[in-house]
Amino acid sequence: MMRKVWLSLLLLSLFLMGCIQVYEYKYGVKYKVKVIKVVDGDTIYILFPDGTVEKVRLLGIDTPEKIAKANRPNEYDNITDLEYLAIWGKRATRFVESRLNNTYVYIEFDELAGFRDKYGRLLAYVYVNGTDFNAELVKLGYARVYVEGEFKKKSYYLKLEEEAKRFGKGIWSILYQTQLSIIIQIFK
Repeated sequence: MMRKVWLSLLLLSLFLMGCIQVYEYKYGVKYKVKVIKVVDGDTIYILFPDGTVEKVRLLGIDTPEKIAKANRPNEYDNITDLEYLAIWGKRATRFVESRLNNTYVYIEFDELAGFRDKYGRLLAYVYVNGTDFNAELVKLGYARVYVEGEFKKKSYYLKLEEEAKRFGKGIWSILYQTQLSIIIQIFK
């Protein structure tokens, strides 16, 4: 009797294992997914067509944290005002929610970065209507380039960041305002 129970459990386990599809990720492939939740400006949850849910870190970028004490002074150049960073963390989150929440996007992986970070999150570029959304966050000043990691688009993202700084976009507006006030003081 006990042998039949064990055999039944074994067969049931094998059957269920065969029913579960494990996504096999590949580089150079764009996967269509649905964004089901925005955690913050650089982290989302996605749903694959097979029902698999994954947490994704937007590759190559870093937005400020929404809580002041979670930010670090000078992580965003010379910005030391942690409350200011938290304000931009909230703005970045709202922007990402407005653009991605409950929408279909494409994600793509990068061989230099690998599939996952040390926290187990997928690392991916996100595309909205064919546009690199990660790059858009940098260009608009919602994010800095995550220089601590390696990825193929790093030099492109760094150029976008420099442009955002030069024009005082988003988070970089405080640097722009500081430079402008110094120039005004010089010419007074």
